[in-house]
Amino acid sequence: MASTKGQRLQFDLDDDDLKLFCEEADEQIELLDTSLVQLEGEPDPDLLQQIFRAAHTLKGSSATIGHKKMASLTHAMETVLDAVRQGRRRPGSEVVDALLAGLDALRVLADEVVTGIDSGIETARLEADLHAVLESHDETEAAAPAEASGVAYRLDPEQAEAALAGMDNGTSLYFLEVAIAVECQLPSIRSFQALQEADALGQVLATWPEREHVEAGAGEFSLACFLLSSQSDEQLQAAIQAVTDVQSVQARSIAPEDIDKPLTTTSQPAHPGSGLTGRPQLTLVEDGAPADGARGSSRKATQSVRIDVERLDGLMNLVGELVIDRTRLQQIREQLSAVLKDANLTELTENFEETTSHLARVTDELQEQIMRSRMLPVRSVLTRLPRLVRDVAAKCGKKVELVTAGEETELDRSVIEEISDPLVHILRNAVDHGIESPEERRAAGKPETGLVTVTAWNQETYIYLSVKDDGKGIDTSTLRRKVVEKGLMTRDAAESASEQEAIQWIFLPGLSTAKQISDVSGRGVGMDIVRTNIERLNGQITLHSTPGTGSEVIIQLPLTLATTKALMVVANATVYAIPLVSVTEALADHEADIHTVNGRKTLRLRQRLLPMIDLARALGDGRPRQMEAGRFVVAARHGERQVAFMVDRLLGEQDVVVKSLGHMVGNRRGLTGATILGDGTLGLIVDTASLVSEQAALATPA
Repeated sequence: MASTKGQRLQFDLDDDDLKLFCEEADEQIELLDTSLVQLEGEPDPDLLQQIFRAAHTLKGSSATIGHKKMASLTHAMETVLDAVRQGRRRPGSEVVDALLAGLDALRVLADEVVTGIDSGIETARLEADLHAVLESHDETEAAAPAEASGVAYRLDPEQAEAALAGMDNGTSLYFLEVAIAVECQLPSIRSFQALQEADALGQVLATWPEREHVEAGAGEFSLACFLLSSQSDEQLQAAIQAVTDVQSVQARSIAPEDIDKPLTTTSQPAHPGSGLTGRPQLTLVEDGAPADGARGSSRKATQSVRIDVERLDGLMNLVGELVIDRTRLQQIREQLSAVLKDANLTELTENFEETTSHLARVTDELQEQIMRSRMLPVRSVLTRLPRLVRDVAAKCGKKVELVTAGEETELDRSVIEEISDPLVHILRNAVDHGIESPEERRAAGKPETGLVTVTAWNQETYIYLSVKDDGKGIDTSTLRRKVVEKGLMTRDAAESASEQEAIQWIFLPGLSTAKQISDVSGRGVGMDIVRTNIERLNGQITLHSTPGTGSEVIIQLPLTLATTKALMVVANATVYAIPLVSVTEALADHEADIHTVNGRKTLRLRQRLLPMIDLARALGDGRPRQMEAGRFVVAARHGERQVAFMVDRLLGEQDVVVKSLGHMVGNRRGLTGATILGDGTLGLIVDTASLVSEQAALATPA
């Protein structure tokens, strides 16, 4: 077949529909990416239902806009998933590999809707691979009991008693099975409508899925229930069959003597080739009651609304202006209070102070609420990791299990967008460098499967991400040899460094401990970029490692990049904001223990010598010094390094709104942005990380 790559594509949707399709497709593809990896070897029924629902949603939306390739591929994936759901196939690596290959193609096909250009991807081979998976059976599947294709239902004692009471009053007990058509785009709504119709026909005693599940909009393509009714089975079938998209209804009369017996149904296709069954796909415990997993999935649907990110950014900018005006009002209040103190205008002064205080409080609350609306669970990053670990482990010939915790920890969306790549680098290194091969782990007395744990948590105004592995740790002897070979350090300096200092060399540019270069790692362009990106976010990264036990990387990040707490200082008549996360102490220079070492000024602080840096001069301020009466020293740190900034005045702590320096100014060494102060003037936000890293070059001569 001739390639169609590069040809223009036309889909039946406008701009609003396009946006809706992209949002839904991204959401469902992300869900499939995570869930399919979790499914491998673990046929959890709730997870299967979630996966099947996502695939069906993608099929429906792609068919609606006329994307035939995407609809056909998702239908093939849906068929395989249904085989797993019915117990005809185990979700082994062969099945998951075929589904993941299809998912990768779905990503490309979804992009075609945005670009309008044919990617040239052929789905026929992928569909053939998926169908081939259905035809292959392993020994475990061949030995599966025949009764696995059936499901048993039973009323609990209280429901059975109600059924007998109803039958004594002249009503009949029926068991209803309702199948929704496979082409239905709204199966949950049709399932709910069928349940409503059953309610109108009599008394519904029990449903599968549970009533709460269906009413919450989480119903599926099948519904089963026990119903007390005075209608005949033909009348019941006709009434429910009248509901749109209901494909088939079966009504079975239950005799009084059979009420306590579990009712078993067999799997019958809704229609030939549909891949869907005419009975509820449920996992039941031995006595026929719904499994705990099915009950646990029933929860009240949350109310939410999609908001364009640009609108949130606009609101955040407006709130930032309010914060600036709040600070200015507070300054004006202080000035007016001093002026009007002796003017016998106490009531006016108090009213003004009360109003400004209330405005400040409301502004703070508004800022917090807007900040929360920009927050996303870090789960949106963590859900991408299982697939990554699976792929890297397969390439390296290793067995690795990924465990995540703290998925609900919230982080500003701007930070989430920036943290994804560094986290991927760290995780790839953990699997490639940290975790040993199965043979090495057995020899070391460890389980064949390595463990990587990613944990997220909040502490004060920061978020922490930990990536921990139970591998071999970092070989510092190799690091010492590498830094000498690369010319980054002399042999004597490398040998005299402590273990903890040597471990930090992993962040040096161009340094790698990989024995050979591969498509996973080995070029030494990973961890230095990770540290650079994290420091650019005003974050910090620390690394701990124990030989033979494993390593842990901890990332500390601000919750948001829109605002930050800072220590405001003045240096040579310019106001600077030093991020409070890096400030350890501030003191007057006459109280400081200042010494001269090798012709440079240093501050002795708690048994450590800190190089002293003139802040204004380090930031390129070449104007003549405007000396003030007293000077101050601000001790700051980044990682294990510390410096002491010399400034003229301390203005105190303040929440500052971070503004970009703009294209006219561009990136400036030592600065991360600017902020507008309460009096309308500009303050510059200091990039502590870069100044601390360059401490040797910036140290002030004695």
